[in-house]
Amino acid sequence: MTAKKNILILCDWFLPGYLAGGPIQSIATLTKQLGNDIDFKIITTDRDFKSNKPYDNVKVNEWTTFEGRALFYVSPENMNSEFILKLIQDTQHDSVYLNSLFSKLFSVGPLKWKQQGKIQSKIILAPRGMLGDGALAIKTFKKQLFLMYAKTFGLFRQVCWQSTSAQETLEIKKRISKTVHIVEVSNLPNTANEIKSVEKKKGELRLCFISRISEKKNLNFAIDILKEIKNFKITFDIFGPIEDDAYWIACKENEKGLSQNVNFQYKGVLKPTEIGKIVSQYHALFLPTQNENYGHIIVEALQHARPVILSDQTPWRHLQSAYVGFDIALNDKAKFIEAIAMLVNLSQSEFDAMSKTCISYINHQLNIEKIKAQYLELFK
Repeated sequence: MTAKKNILILCDWFLPGYLAGGPIQSIATLTKQLGNDIDFKIITTDRDFKSNKPYDNVKVNEWTTFEGRALFYVSPENMNSEFILKLIQDTQHDSVYLNSLFSKLFSVGPLKWKQQGKIQSKIILAPRGMLGDGALAIKTFKKQLFLMYAKTFGLFRQVCWQSTSAQETLEIKKRISKTVHIVEVSNLPNTANEIKSVEKKKGELRLCFISRISEKKNLNFAIDILKEIKNFKITFDIFGPIEDDAYWIACKENEKGLSQNVNFQYKGVLKPTEIGKIVSQYHALFLPTQNENYGHIIVEALQHARPVILSDQTPWRHLQSAYVGFDIALNDKAKFIEAIAMLVNLSQSEFDAMSKTCISYINHQLNIEKIKAQYLELFK
């Protein structure tokens, strides 16, 4: 029997945190579904995204376990290069898996240490959509400066890149090099809970936005679209942590331009275990994001039989021809308005038919056993 591989994962946030969204879920599902085949060890911080206090009932600065996973939660006073490097060197592993591109201590530091010979093991880097045009348009100068530095001094020379889609593969080649070593393997999805029906009347539509509230996720654009809707009864509920306070203030100001037939409400933050139940209460997910390398919430909406209205900046394309939603260019607001009007005018039977199509579509797209085999090959 072949010995299990030891994979050391570095990530800024992990369970029991959830406010950082997709990156946490990517590692949570990966380690859950491959935990019997690979020995994962995770080094992370001791608190959730933007939180100023540590998790309750979690041991810090020592190896512990959380839901069957080996974890080391680092407290703020130990978030420095010396401590993190020594921790990596003292932890047995075959490969280091980086769950970010721009994290100072959990990505940039390890890349430098690899180049300097202080880390001998293989490094696998999952940029998590951070090289997409929409993502790089935010804090552009700082990100471009780092990429220029990294390429000039060869920080990426000994890295195996993991993309999660053909789109992300192209982004890595465009921003880094056409000759870099890339392994393309999708994120592992969560499995859906009970699938529930929802009442659908012609002329009415319940939309939800479930994501972090930041410029990248493009909530303000969604509000702009809904300002053009005058004749239909629309519910638009927002779920997610407010990452950017100034951006949220701009959204609230923009919301004042909505007509009275559009009911806009902020509903707070969802735990991952609550998402399926909540998304099932709506007719569609509305997420005109500027960039997603995967989009856990998109997958979860489709798994729960709900169509999606997206930008064309995600891997989920040609949705209208599949009868499961829309993927629309952000410079074509008229198409977004048409998409909403089409969903508004669906009858109960038409909506139910679309719901069934969503389930069959996503089940066909996600071959979990194949994806697991691809990860095992990646980590060999």
